[in-house]
Amino acid sequence: MVYLGFIAISLVFVSFEVDAKLNLRHKLLRQSPTKNESLVYQQETKNNVFKSMKILFYKNNTKTLESSASIDANIVANSGCSPSEKFAIVLHGWIQSCNDDWSLALIDRLSYYRGGCVICIDYSVIASSSYMRLYSNFERITTSIVSIILSLIKYGFDPGQAYMFGFSFGGQLASAVGRSLRPQYVLQNIDTCDMAGPGFDPITIDHSKAGKHVQCFHSSRDKGTFIHACHRNIMLGNCGLSQPSVASQLHLGSHGLCVDIYINSFDYPFYAVQPPAECTYFGTAAKIPSNYTVGYDENFNNQVLGKIFVPTSIHYPYNLSKKEVALMSRDKQ
Repeated sequence: MVYLGFIAISLVFVSFEVDAKLNLRHKLLRQSPTKNESLVYQQETKNNVFKSMKILFYKNNTKTLESSASIDANIVANSGCSPSEKFAIVLHGWIQSCNDDWSLALIDRLSYYRGGCVICIDYSVIASSSYMRLYSNFERITTSIVSIILSLIKYGFDPGQAYMFGFSFGGQLASAVGRSLRPQYVLQNIDTCDMAGPGFDPITIDHSKAGKHVQCFHSSRDKGTFIHACHRNIMLGNCGLSQPSVASQLHLGSHGLCVDIYINSFDYPFYAVQPPAECTYFGTAAKIPSNYTVGYDENFNNQVLGKIFVPTSIHYPYNLSKKEVALMSRDKQ
């Protein structure tokens, strides 16, 4: 019995040690850079991240220039982009790049509806490896993107004419970049799509501080954040937790469908509804005007703030018609 008791106590200590190591590992992962890095190593790593990044300039939906992240007067002059015009910045997610189908589709829609210059910042060299490596470089990537935007501002680009979009990990970057530019510079519009949750939740961040107008679209419970702190938090499909269309687009998942839905909202109406009874939520629901639709919004209505619920359908382009929304609302009364 004494021997069994000793084994039980030993197992408790082993379990405690494993838990302690896991907790320590989790704590260390949240530190960027880690405490045991020397200042020289930190600077080298930061420089390597910056050097691995590319900038792709688009004008009229045509790529005009692909350059390194070090912007100078010649790059601006050769980009075909005028600093006096509107400019948009696109940030991708993990295992993605500026050459992904959704990136090119968004550049196309922004070029058509918004005009001006579209700039996609590519950090796919880092994003192509493990999520943990990408996450551990979050602050370095953020600092590099801030440096790029400051260079653009230096050469005449106006933050008041800026729009930034980030998907998944890129959504967290968009928020961090916008907040880092303050208080000296405030970006006009920031939209994010299913901002990444793993590695970032449950730390509460006020994403509304990232820009003058910040919209965050939510579509999944497993990969998206549960921190809903934007001016508008648009809950797609089933309370922002899943999409009916995952049944027909299983390869995208509810997370990947977010960016497809966002792109489709340029051309198809996605109608908002009053908060469904089955949706549990915290915070304030927005006051929805009649026939209100969501998506890219250049003329931001400051009267519509809070959580906005938008039902989606099973088939492309994933929206419901005005009649379908009215019937659905009537059936739930």
